Amino acid sequence: MIHTFPARCGLAVLSGAAYSLAYPPLGWGWMVVPGLMGLLLALRGESGTRARAIGFLHGMAAYAIGLSWLFRIFGGVVVVLWVILAAFTALFAHMQGRAGLRGISGWKFAAFTAINWCGWEFIRAELFPLKFPWMSAGLAMGPNILLPWIGVYGVGVLVAFAAALMFVRRVKFAAAVIAILLAAMIFLPRCPEPAAADPLAVKVAGLQLEGVSLNEYLAGSRQMLVGIDHLVWPEYSVPFDIRTNKRDWEIVNNLCHERDITLTFGSKAGPGADNKWRNIALTLDPTGLLGEHTKVHPVHFFDDGTPGTTALPVPTTHGKVGTPICFDCDYEGVVRGMTSAGAEMFVVPTMDAETWTARQHDQHAELFRIRACENGRWLFVVATSGVSQIIDSNGQIHTRLDALKQGPISGILKRETVLTFYTRFGWLTPWCVLVVATVSWCFLLLPFKRGTLS
Repeated sequence: MIHTFPARCGLAVLSGAAYSLAYPPLGWGWMVVPGLMGLLLALRGESGTRARAIGFLHGMAAYAIGLSWLFRIFGGVVVVLWVILAAFTALFAHMQGRAGLRGISGWKFAAFTAINWCGWEFIRAELFPLKFPWMSAGLAMGPNILLPWIGVYGVGVLVAFAAALMFVRRVKFAAAVIAILLAAMIFLPRCPEPAAADPLAVKVAGLQLEGVSLNEYLAGSRQMLVGIDHLVWPEYSVPFDIRTNKRDWEIVNNLCHERDITLTFGSKAGPGADNKWRNIALTLDPTGLLGEHTKVHPVHFFDDGTPGTTALPVPTTHGKVGTPICFDCDYEGVVRGMTSAGAEMFVVPTMDAETWTARQHDQHAELFRIRACENGRWLFVVATSGVSQIIDSNGQIHTRLDALKQGPISGILKRETVLTFYTRFGWLTPWCVLVVATVSWCFLLLPFKRGTLS
């Protein structure tokens, strides 16, 4: 038993550091369990300001270590971002303390801990204005057979529940939950490589290039376009409104005519009379423009365009294709919405700048695998400096071009039409958890006569 407050703070920092190891570059996913258990041990018997301080220290250690690459982007200001993220761990700790003062223990405490953790996690990831879905508990487990049913936040509930059961010494039940999670990861199959002759197979190719001209994209594409159905260039590969430039627009149209291909690439629309512009993905083939998607989730703190409001697939000669842009896939709604609207596969123009480091690229790459597995769809991600990858409908990687490399990537996607339970109904899992969590929080915030709640 840890009795002194400084020792508890030290344990909070150590367990926060352990939590961060669950994500790339190490990717030791199971470290989330001791990372959460250490926090619970540090919080045992604490409430009020001391509980919040312990939670805050855990969050600061986890995010400052796990997201240290943010310093390369924002410099010293990044401390403010880490503080905001750590505040959610402090709120979790505050509610844990109130639950302890209420005398909640055993099974009830374990269940509340899982709901409390994942309620705040869902708010941080999807609802808070500064939405940040990285480093969630479920994400650490990677693709698994539970994702098509309850999604990444549902898996996070089980992870937190396992840690809480161990904390309350329900070891056998904790082992059972861990066994379920382990089996969900081990028994996730890798989809077979589609045969080129399969009518549902789509041959794709892309170019992982950063900071090059349209001419270089054209030259690189012509060197690899043999038997390709769909070509993809990264986000901002044409960083201007190409449709206002007659010469360049004709060039890309001619490429589609010459090689009889569909092309998706990142570009801009506008600015218009309102002086606003949009970050878009254009899809065209020999018949002309097929569709346009506006990025729904621009990157925070960057001039990344006016947000889009729709998430619809583009009809092509090889089925309906979803074309979300980069950050759109960090959140659950865009890919799910396109899948519900009929998307049979996805091509994703992406920009992860070389200066953001390989660690950022590798952490970001994991989110695309989660979206593929949740919705049962193949994804082809083409990034400026990586990670470009072909991901099957179970979230397994078939082809990958690593971070900070330049060059072509190609392979085969398979069109899928069956909707997963998650796409239909399972996406409601975190919302149900949040409702229960909110009711629990309201109960715990009611006046309490036993002692003083600070």
